[in-house]
Amino acid sequence: MKFDSIDTFLNYGIFVIPEYQRGYSWGNEQLTDFVNDLSDVEYIKEHYVGTVTLIKSGSELIGISDKNKYDIVDGQQRITSIHIFLISLYYKIFEIDKAKADDEIIKQVIYKGKPLLRLNNKNDQEFFNYLLNENNINNLKQNKDRAATKSQKNLLNARLFFDNYFNKSSIKSIINVRRNLLSKFKLNVFELEEESEVGLIFETMNDRGLPLSDIDKIKNYLIYLSHKLNDKSLAKEINKKFGEIFTELMQIDNGGSVRIENQFLKDSYIIYKGETRNINDIHQRVKDMISQREVLKIGSLFDNNKPLMNKKLDEIEQFSKFLHRCSSNYAMLLNRNFENEEINCALLRLDILGKTETFLPLFLSILSHRGFKKDFLIPICEILEIFSLKIYVFGNRKSNTGNSVINDFAHRIFVNKLNFTDLKKELRLLVTKNSNTTEIRNSIINNNAYKVLSDNTVKLLLYDYETYLQKDLKFKYNIGSLNEFFANKKISIEHILPQKLQPGFTEAPNSQSFGNLVLTFDNSVLNNKSFLQKKNIYQKSNLESERQLFYYEDWNEKTIRERGKKISKFIFERWSI
Repeated sequence: MKFDSIDTFLNYGIFVIPEYQRGYSWGNEQLTDFVNDLSDVEYIKEHYVGTVTLIKSGSELIGISDKNKYDIVDGQQRITSIHIFLISLYYKIFEIDKAKADDEIIKQVIYKGKPLLRLNNKNDQEFFNYLLNENNINNLKQNKDRAATKSQKNLLNARLFFDNYFNKSSIKSIINVRRNLLSKFKLNVFELEEESEVGLIFETMNDRGLPLSDIDKIKNYLIYLSHKLNDKSLAKEINKKFGEIFTELMQIDNGGSVRIENQFLKDSYIIYKGETRNINDIHQRVKDMISQREVLKIGSLFDNNKPLMNKKLDEIEQFSKFLHRCSSNYAMLLNRNFENEEINCALLRLDILGKTETFLPLFLSILSHRGFKKDFLIPICEILEIFSLKIYVFGNRKSNTGNSVINDFAHRIFVNKLNFTDLKKELRLLVTKNSNTTEIRNSIINNNAYKVLSDNTVKLLLYDYETYLQKDLKFKYNIGSLNEFFANKKISIEHILPQKLQPGFTEAPNSQSFGNLVLTFDNSVLNNKSFLQKKNIYQKSNLESERQLFYYEDWNEKTIRERGKKISKFIFERWSI
């Protein structure tokens, strides 16, 4: 272990990010921290910025220079950011004064036309080369669509972020920033002999409190155990599988974050182990499940006890394979990109109700079980939608009601103790057990529904009501799919009796109830007008729920209650309440 300046480190040679590493994931928060550190270092002698772990992997001849090559097994995010920062710095000088844009400035990033950082994905490498060679920032802005993956979008964002950072900077100040980066930023550099040592070194680092995400810790822990059991091929396989796991999780919208990765690990562990309560430190739970102490304690016996060694290796391999199998399904669930649009719509409805994450272990278990079809998600989602409305939305139960039971279902599916037919029965029984029809009906009729429920929940119920009203019409208006409907920013919830009344008018006590709410395409046209002023506008609407309002002579507490009963009846029947 040693401390190197960035200047010394970059002179090592060529850096390669292996395929098992996650793609580039730094966002504005990390980039801001980076440039803030650069600002602070102006006033201090040096600044420690983190650890980089390398494995020497050969050499490459560039021109007449034989440069060493290193795989970066940890620290790739920071090193990638430094390369992008230096190329952005160079092009900003080029923009200000081409004569002063000396190639010496970027010789540690590009040497004789070849990038000295190689990414783990061919397409990402091509995009990275594009960023390194494009000196016109406007071209980058106009061609954002070239960034096809989450990793590429993050790379482009970093390039644009750093360009903006240098705005209004003089060449003198830019050169000073470069000098501070290269000389004052210090890295803690580990050089390992082989991949199987990676887990060992990270277990040591964890003991000293250097932060890693849970899934990184698990990867390194499993590699560490493989190393202790003298199975280098398994260590390499774990590296490969976790690289593919990171790639899958990076495809999740807003993915690549520690939160998403840790939630994935937690949900997978629930399925695998069957523990459903008070699951906090997943890293420690996995270490307890595949015990390091047991491996070390009986390690001396393995030479004479091959079955015991194979049992431990099998535990490590099976858990790695399970996580790998789950990762693509997890991304499919959160992105809702199934080929069957009915599944996507069913998941969207739960997402609108804010309950998708609650049921992820169950969904993941269904998708990861070879005996269950993907289409099984549709009826399961329909039951869980009823569960969400009866228990959480209108039942006013705690947000974790039924969670442990549903998570137990997920585990029972995994261990082949619950089939599809019985799962549906169990879920329906769970709805019945935790719901009170009288309380739910009173909650639906609640005069403060608009204030109590989320906007998305109200919009979903009114969307379904509009669809219900149009089903028997000869000439139907296509309100769009649920996805299109919620993406349409022009559609809003309208209070028929305005929220802000004109002087002399008194607010009806039920003005926040469903009876006084309707979907509309342009709320600004109706805003705070009286009912009589709105009637003609309602008559011309494409929405049947608005057109029906034209036939009311007046709008008051009584008519709100009458219409509210119709909507409540629809809700009762639609969700079998």
